[in-house]
Amino acid sequence: MPGTIHLKVITPSKRLLDEDVNMVILRGTEGDMGIMPGHENRLAALGFGALRAFGAEGEMNRLAVLGGFAEIRGDSVTVLSDAAEWADEIDAARAAAAKLRAEHRLQQAEEGVDMQRAELALRRALVRIEVSSYPLIKDRRG
Repeated sequence: MPGTIHLKVITPSKRLLDEDVNMVILRGTEGDMGIMPGHENRLAALGFGALRAFGAEGEMNRLAVLGGFAEIRGDSVTVLSDAAEWADEIDAARAAAAKLRAEHRLQQAEEGVDMQRAELALRRALVRIEVSSYPLIKDRRG
């Protein structure tokens, strides 16, 4: 399909996405980046954040991506992540509870609390809350 990018999102347990889209926005470690057909080749480290893929008919696929790498080659993008999930599969109440637990651990700073683990839990929860709260734009998944 001319004017599109072939996007794959793969985790160790499954392939979440494998289709042609018009544009991809994802969170790199240096900030958000938009990718359109003809983008320069690049290997990018991914941070914790949203991946938004826009289709030809206005649909927007939304995923929470929790780190990994994106390989951008001409008109294809392959995202490899240890963890990624669809926006409509995120339990927002569970994410909010995880956020509160992580914030409590960080505030208490008790002996034996793994601060780095608590910070990562907070970042994961914040991304899940952010992605699950996006307004729908003809979302094909939900």
